[in-house]
Amino acid sequence: REQFSFPSVFIYGHRASGKTYVMRTLLNTLQLPHVFVNCVEYFTSRLLLEEILIQLQSYSEAEQTSHVPCDSLNDFVRLFKQAVASGELQYQTLYIVSNFIVLDRAEQLREMEANILPAFLRLQELTDRNVTVVLLSEIVWELFRPNTGCFEPVTLYFPDYSIGHLQKILSQNHPPLYSADFYSAYINILLGVFYMVCRDLKELQHL
Repeated sequence: REQFSFPSVFIYGHRASGKTYVMRTLLNTLQLPHVFVNCVEYFTSRLLLEEILIQLQSYSEAEQTSHVPCDSLNDFVRLFKQAVASGELQYQTLYIVSNFIVLDRAEQLREMEANILPAFLRLQELTDRNVTVVLLSEIVWELFRPNTGCFEPVTLYFPDYSIGHLQKILSQNHPPLYSADFYSAYINILLGVFYMVCRDLKELQHL
């Protein structure tokens, strides 16, 4: 049997530092089965748990994707084990070693019931399935960690883009009416004015 992957990973960094993009690209490129949920959109524990189960259904040919009622963590663990078992049967020839649950804007978990975050951090233990939970957040783990204690995840830091990185990224989307060199020079001027007060890639793209 393949070795289990690490149960949980905590990735943090400022807004627009590439956390979500890198995780989506990595999982899609490697074709790893995964669930990607934004905790702002699914802002209660029930909505969050049910959305995870609904997305897991897409890996099973035997079941139609539909609403999955989930009233408690015990229900979630039971239904999760069933869903992952179905997915493993479909993908057994691909030698998948892990399923991934990615929770974007994970700091919202702190607003839910106190047992939700600790349960996600040790979901592999609770389900006895090879699953890794990835938490994406804008705050550091020391501010995220619950006071009651919990399983410690692997932590990764995404630094802000340097001015050189921003210049390369922004220059890639030059309008067809302008040459690449002209637009690159414009980006250099733009960053020279705004870089000290704004390093958010999403904001800079709208200037």
